[in-house]
Amino acid sequence: MKIGPILGIMSTPRVQSSPIPSNQSESFAEVIKIAEHMGCTAFVFNPCEIDWAKNAVWGYYYNIKTEPDQWERHLFPLPDVIYNRIPNRTLEKREDIKHNLLIIKKRYGPRLFNPCFLDKWKTHAILSSNRQSRSFLPKTSRIINPGVIADMLENYKSVYLKPCGSSLGNDIFKVIKRDGQFNYIHQTLNQTTQKGQVPDCTAIVSKLPADMDEYLVQQDVQLARYHGRPFDLRVLVQKNQCGLWRRTGVAARIAGEGSITTHVFYGGSRSNAQDVILTAAKNYNFSLVDVKKQLSKLQSIVPEAIEKGYGESFGELEMDVGINHKGKVWFLEANSKPFRFDEPLIRSKSLVRLIHYVRYLENKWEYSERQSG
Repeated sequence: MKIGPILGIMSTPRVQSSPIPSNQSESFAEVIKIAEHMGCTAFVFNPCEIDWAKNAVWGYYYNIKTEPDQWERHLFPLPDVIYNRIPNRTLEKREDIKHNLLIIKKRYGPRLFNPCFLDKWKTHAILSSNRQSRSFLPKTSRIINPGVIADMLENYKSVYLKPCGSSLGNDIFKVIKRDGQFNYIHQTLNQTTQKGQVPDCTAIVSKLPADMDEYLVQQDVQLARYHGRPFDLRVLVQKNQCGLWRRTGVAARIAGEGSITTHVFYGGSRSNAQDVILTAAKNYNFSLVDVKKQLSKLQSIVPEAIEKGYGESFGELEMDVGINHKGKVWFLEANSKPFRFDEPLIRSKSLVRLIHYVRYLENKWEYSERQSG
């Protein structure tokens, strides 16, 4: 008798003594443990190790009964639901993984969720076309020539240049026009910061590590500050046991000294969102009630708009949200492969909600199969 659905966590484990990359091991182990606690089975697998003829796949199970706990390789039946956690865009674009992902998408449909990373420009275009979500968006343009940056700087004190296909604040530039010169700060991939000054925007474009049309330029929304440093919010939304988007939790991230973003990788720190927003509301004299209303509206509109615009099935999204000194809420970007929240309550709730959604997908599929049969 089947107890619960089988969840396949799709990633890139390797056949070796430590098969799961260290930055994923703890998160995946947590999912497997909570799944077992809730009457389900979960394992991690590489999409290239599926044997479609045998309806089986080699995967890895985290066995807490061994001493010490360890990852074990077993042959599993094909999962009922697949959770895409391929860790980066480079791997997701690799030909063998792309080929297998295509087959999986055809066979599983919405039972494969979070099937791809998001592109910043595509996401912006989707939300710009939605009447309800566009009011949350900073002014943003694709960089088709250096003049696009210059035009933006005529209207705003400073701007950000962001790669369309990147995350974690990597390779972002902040540009400030001052006394006819252009000052820039560049957060590099190796988590260092480079500063410089150039005479024009053509020189700025020459500094970009990729083609300029792979970047967008976005107004600097002048984030409100907490203890003298800019902050923003990480909002985690997930689908629940009814397949409906709900907010799981929100946490504040405070920019590190000299950093142009709030990412922890670049010296940012974590803080309680309620405390940070309340302090900012008092310091800047804006309405806490109004900010909460804006956040509620944003989280009810944006996930559905993104899902519809991409034409894909997502089960969770992390949104980066800013608040300026007037209390206006801004949507900054979204991530379809959110990192593990370190806040214990948010993390715990997210794991339970993940398994609830897995159950929802399996029940919906089984009902559909019975109806068609």
